[in-house]
Amino acid sequence: MLLKKREVSSKQLVLEMIERRLSKSHAKYDYFQEMLGRTKAGIVGEQRVDREWREIYLEHAYYLLHDVQLNTEGGSIHQIDTLFMSRNFVLIVEIKNIVGRIEYMEGNHQFIRITSDGRVDGFRNPFDQVKRHARFLRQILQKAGYHIPIVYMIVSANPNMIMTSSLSAQPIIHVSGLTEKVEQLFLRHSQVCLSEKDLKHIAEHILNKHEPTQWIPEIDWGELRKGALCSQCEYQYALQYFFGKWRCSNCQRTDNKSMLVALQDYQLMMGNNISNAQFRNFFDIDSERVAHYLLKKLKFEVIGENKNRKYIIPANLLD
Repeated sequence: MLLKKREVSSKQLVLEMIERRLSKSHAKYDYFQEMLGRTKAGIVGEQRVDREWREIYLEHAYYLLHDVQLNTEGGSIHQIDTLFMSRNFVLIVEIKNIVGRIEYMEGNHQFIRITSDGRVDGFRNPFDQVKRHARFLRQILQKAGYHIPIVYMIVSANPNMIMTSSLSAQPIIHVSGLTEKVEQLFLRHSQVCLSEKDLKHIAEHILNKHEPTQWIPEIDWGELRKGALCSQCEYQYALQYFFGKWRCSNCQRTDNKSMLVALQDYQLMMGNNISNAQFRNFFDIDSERVAHYLLKKLKFEVIGENKNRKYIIPANLLD
């Protein structure tokens, strides 16, 4: 049973917002573009593995949680790509979407990619990463009074990742082998450790501990364009509000949805509440009355009164 679906990460949303609002001549524009490309490639890989999970048929009771973030009391973060929870074992899956020849130097804990043109790149060792997740998850379950085997593996979502013999003894597979690997794990861990009631309880316990955090880039928000931007003009021009419509100052196209996209961007930058004055400043509106009309029309939840009034921007604004 799918208990938690994969959602668009705050990192991707922030990077897409930066792509819209940062000048292409900015010194960091290419840097953020490259980061967005890598993030989207990672999402594609995760979605490929998610599709494989949907093809797996199991008679066993299980819960599947995608993209779980668990935070320690010390502030450390455990970002788990997929958590498969059964009555026999718990499986932690780390997904990689890497192209090239992969070498693993176990003694040095070094993960290396060699590209077709001979370039050598170092990557964070995913085996240490999943072992760290397993140790923390074991603490959570034991503290809750449950003892169950916790296993882990790396799943390559890209068929162009070539695994060398240095990886032969490591828990890493291509996505096409996921079904067979899960079946092997049930054979290896044949003992039932939890009742169906307990399995549901611990799966919900983990879900309740999921605490997503907002990704914050190294950039001054003041360097980004403000206002509702015209998608027709590749977000290079702002729209102005005239007679009930948002109109582009360049192509004259009207687009009332652009204000909602801009409010989502504002939420990513400044938080989920906005005052009349902040609304006017962000959207370049002179009239307090017009801003009040637009905010009231959105039917947002309101906190405070008079000059302290704030409007709460909902998380599902564009749904």
